[in-house]
Amino acid sequence: MLTFTPPESDKKSRNLLVCEQFLIGSDHDMAYRLQQDEFSVHFDRNRNQRRDCRLGVSAAKEVQQEEEKAHVAKQFDFYKEKQIIEENDAEYAKCLQNELMKGPVMNTLLENDVHPNLIRQNSNEKLYESINEDHSIITDEQLARLLQEEEFALSKTNYKYTSV
Repeated sequence: MLTFTPPESDKKSRNLLVCEQFLIGSDHDMAYRLQQDEFSVHFDRNRNQRRDCRLGVSAAKEVQQEEEKAHVAKQFDFYKEKQIIEENDAEYAKCLQNELMKGPVMNTLLENDVHPNLIRQNSNEKLYESINEDHSIITDEQLARLLQEEEFALSKTNYKYTSV
């Protein structure tokens, strides 16, 4: 019987074919490992970024709440100081009005039962004279104070005439 023996070139070509297949398989394996490594790197990076974002958002919310509390506290202090100043101003204005009403001009006018229009005219002249004794220009504050004092004086005289 004759057996067929492949020539040496066929053995070499088979070996080359097997080696090529092995190299291709190892290339696929290496590509798969590289792809898995790249995927895990991206996955880890995304996970870390999302965790950092969550922590950053919660920290930003806390900072915002603290800033809002500080702002509310500042507003509260501002309004409290404003209220104290208003109360002091009102008390000071009341004292000034009382001093003006106790003055000699208003006492004589109120005691003499003079007509309210005359009282207003006389008190206006006296008030303007008392403020402008040094011939300075009347400021808005002084004018406002004068008008307020006139209104107060008129209300007191009108009360006297309506109650009699």
